[in-house]
Amino acid sequence: MRVLVTGGNGMLGGYILRELMQAGHQVTSYARHPTPIEGAESAIGDVTDPALLTQAMTGHDAAIHMAAFTAPGRAAPDKLMYLNLMGTMYVLEAARQTGVMKVVLASSGAATGFSFQRHEIVPRYLPIDENHAAEPEDEYGLSKLLAELTCKRYSSAFGIRTICLRINHAWYVDRAGAEVAIQRGWAKGMSVEDLWSRRYRKCLLEPEGEWPMPGPPRPRNLLWAVGDARDVAQCFRLAVENSELLHEVFALNSYETCSFTPTRELVARYFPQVPVRSALEGFATLVSCEKAVRLLGYQPRHSWRSSDFADWLERSVPKEQLQKAGSVY
Repeated sequence: MRVLVTGGNGMLGGYILRELMQAGHQVTSYARHPTPIEGAESAIGDVTDPALLTQAMTGHDAAIHMAAFTAPGRAAPDKLMYLNLMGTMYVLEAARQTGVMKVVLASSGAATGFSFQRHEIVPRYLPIDENHAAEPEDEYGLSKLLAELTCKRYSSAFGIRTICLRINHAWYVDRAGAEVAIQRGWAKGMSVEDLWSRRYRKCLLEPEGEWPMPGPPRPRNLLWAVGDARDVAQCFRLAVENSELLHEVFALNSYETCSFTPTRELVARYFPQVPVRSALEGFATLVSCEKAVRLLGYQPRHSWRSSDFADWLERSVPKEQLQKAGSVY
């Protein structure tokens, strides 16, 4: 299969390009600069340029749409909405015009509202799933929810198969992958240790309080959701390869939280009145990915708790501080 990946130069884009190629697919990265990923083709352009996008789409079997602003605060609200929503429209329209009948959208858990919100949102039930109310709190989450609805419209009107994957806090915890990821995107110029310290160590060890934006959302706001970038890439491949679904939205994360505190304790501390629908053993996720497991065959294989990042964390943080973190989050 020939797959066009918009935003293929982004941090997740490299993981997805490599995953697709390892599965035998031919891939083209559509971005403003050539891809550094060996074996992938490049098409130079912007998703807000319909002519170049349609030209690049021609001859492909499927498209993965990654190109977007990835958080509120990364652009003025109107510019963010334009790129994230109209960029999705342009991708779908290019697919329609060129006969590409499969588009996979990189959506976000922010579409539900659980992400960058400034005030507390109480879930209706736990774990939340794709049936939970979607009430985005900022222009970024709104742009992703509207992009999902735009995909649904193109599926209904034109029969284009669309799958929207709500990425929940993708972590780059394998050193080899992280070293490639930091060469581009918002992490460009960081070292792997900078990335791990400023993002993941911060989420694990710093107490709640002032939380600057843009930056990683407060873990509680994300319901402590996390996903390994390698598993995220796996799910995008499975979505591209699926030939049965017309339109679906999936939560995309791992089976675990990004907390040192067992999940039952997190719920008892922060959401004691919220109905719980599963056993929540150990560090079980509070954002269910069961639908992706059931309909796409998705199987999270990686845990940050046994990763290059975890090894680095153990070496760089005093043991007593790690033990204390369990009483914070």
